Amino acid sequence: MPMRHLRLGTTLIALSVFALLILDFVPGAWVSDEKYLNGSVSYAVLGVIFYVAVHVLGLSSLEYFRLPRIHFKTVIALLLASSFAILNVTSSDNVHLGTGTAIRGVIFLVVLGFGEEMVSRGLVFGSLRRFGQWKAIVISSFLFGLLHLNLYLGSNWDPWVAYWHVMDTFTWGIFTCTLMIVTRSIWVAVLFHALSDWGIIFDKVIKSTDSGEEYNPSFFDGITSPFFNGIFFVSMALLLLWLDRGSVPRWVKRLALKWKLVEPELSIASVALKS
Repeated sequence: MPMRHLRLGTTLIALSVFALLILDFVPGAWVSDEKYLNGSVSYAVLGVIFYVAVHVLGLSSLEYFRLPRIHFKTVIALLLASSFAILNVTSSDNVHLGTGTAIRGVIFLVVLGFGEEMVSRGLVFGSLRRFGQWKAIVISSFLFGLLHLNLYLGSNWDPWVAYWHVMDTFTWGIFTCTLMIVTRSIWVAVLFHALSDWGIIFDKVIKSTDSGEEYNPSFFDGITSPFFNGIFFVSMALLLLWLDRGSVPRWVKRLALKWKLVEPELSIASVALKS
C-alpha cells in the first residue's frame, strides 16, 4: 500500500510539472500579438488535456462534470461564493479597457478557471478521493497552491510573496473544492475561479520604482500574514461540508440558542419532571 501511495504521489507531481510546462511553452507568441489570446490558448490546451485524462481514467470526480444540483444546499453554497466574488469584483480598480481587450480578458479568466480546475479539482482530487474526501481536498488544494510557484521562478523573486501566494491559493482551493462537492458541479468552481481572478485583468498595473524600498516583515509577521484569509476560507469550507452531511456544527447551535433564534430542546426526563 505505501508503494502504491508513492507511485500515485509521484504521478501527480509529474502531471503538475507537465501542467507547468504546458503553461510555459504552449503556445508561443506566434499565436497572436493580441493581449490575453496566448494565455487563453495555453489554458484551453491545459484544460482539454486534463479533461480528457479524467474521462479516460474514469475518476470519481466525473460525477461533478454536470450542472449544479437543484437543492437548498446549492443555494447556500452559491450565496457564500457569490458574496466573496462580488466583494472581489467591486474592490478591484475596474480600470476601463477597450471593448476588444475587455472581452478577451473575460474569456481568458474563464479559460484560466477551466484549465486549473481540470488539473486540481478534476484530476488530482479525483485521483486522491479513494483515500478519503478530506485528504483529497487538502492535498489537491496544496498542490494547487504549489502550482503558483511558477510565477516566482527566476533570480528576482521574493520568498515571502511566494509563500503568501501559495498559502492563499491553498486555503482558497479548499473552499473551492467544497463548493464543487456541495453543488455537485465542477462548472460552479470554474466560474467562481474566474471571478476570483477578476483583478488580474481589471486592476491597475503597479509599476516598480527605483526607490529600492522593500517590505521586510519579521519572521512571525511573515509566517502569520496569510492566516486571516486562510481561517476565513477553511471555516467556510467546513461549514459547507457540515451542511452537505446534513448536520449543524455545535458552535452554530450555541450561537442560535444564545441569540434566541431557536428554542432549546427539552429532554424526555425534563418534560417528565415538569409534568
